[in-house]
Amino acid sequence: MTTPEPNGQPHDALFRLVFGDPDNTASELRSVLPPRLTARINLDNLRPQPGTFVDPELQHRHIDLLFRTTTDNGDAYLYLLVEHQRTSDPAMALRMMTYQTRIWEHHRTTAAADAPLPPIIPVVIFQGPRRWTAATDIADLIDDNLKADAGDLVPHVSYLVDDLTTLDDAALRARPLTPAARITFVVFTKAPGDDDVTTWLGKWFDDFIHVTALWNHESLLKGIFTYLLKTSTTPTEHLIRFAGTLGPTAQEAAVTTAEQLHAKGFIEGRAEGREEGQAEGRAEGQALGQASLLTDMLAVKFGTLDNDTHDRVAHATQEQITLWSSRLVQGVETLDEVFRS
Repeated sequence: MTTPEPNGQPHDALFRLVFGDPDNTASELRSVLPPRLTARINLDNLRPQPGTFVDPELQHRHIDLLFRTTTDNGDAYLYLLVEHQRTSDPAMALRMMTYQTRIWEHHRTTAAADAPLPPIIPVVIFQGPRRWTAATDIADLIDDNLKADAGDLVPHVSYLVDDLTTLDDAALRARPLTPAARITFVVFTKAPGDDDVTTWLGKWFDDFIHVTALWNHESLLKGIFTYLLKTSTTPTEHLIRFAGTLGPTAQEAAVTTAEQLHAKGFIEGRAEGREEGQAEGRAEGQALGQASLLTDMLAVKFGTLDNDTHDRVAHATQEQITLWSSRLVQGVETLDEVFRS
């Protein structure tokens, strides 16, 4: 077991944020595990376990979470791993067997020497554009030579795949997922590379409204908005307007997220700049995008803007917009402070 290192993957951050919550993980497990198995596992008492069991060189493509719980006859582990590459991993059965062995080895460091090993229920969540095709049992990776005669000597260690590519919107809605879990799966499958996620986010309005009522809604919304802005090319002002339909708290979360990503250089004027083929057009589009974003952020912080303020931002240079945006991110309290000479 090792401590997970930040790998810069937006999938990693959102998955850990959402499914690090036992309620969200329990809803996923109720969706995919056989009912008879689910009935014997206490999914209301999942206890997150620290660390990761993934090889360090694979932490850019695999995210894992381990939970411990009880059954009707002892303890058990639930192991979730997300494969966020776009193709199936042909060696996943071997990797999962290795990771489960590491979990058992770690368990034995605190268990009695003669205690039986607890069961591990392994689930791989896949979001690629094409269906999962890799073997789900280590036996299927072993050469056929001698397999028939070896019989029970051939090891069988399998895992369950939740292939999100096989689910349409109706199937996702039918699952007993928490709203946060459902939204996460939706954005995992739809957002990467999309030009404008707001064309379909409205279909999940009810789930978003439920998220805004949760005690940790601010961190969840910021996590979701960060993922959307990092993985899609959605114009920032479009996402802020969608967030506004969810209420002032959600819009403020979107603005704050945009401010932070803007300050780090992630989203500067990308929508307009993308649409121009020449360098001059890209620069002009970037300035327009920054001006529109700054106007939206000013309106959220200070309320309705007068015509003079709109005109001032619209006719500002890119250097001025960058300066004013930086001041806004730093937390100034008045418009005069934003525009001071």
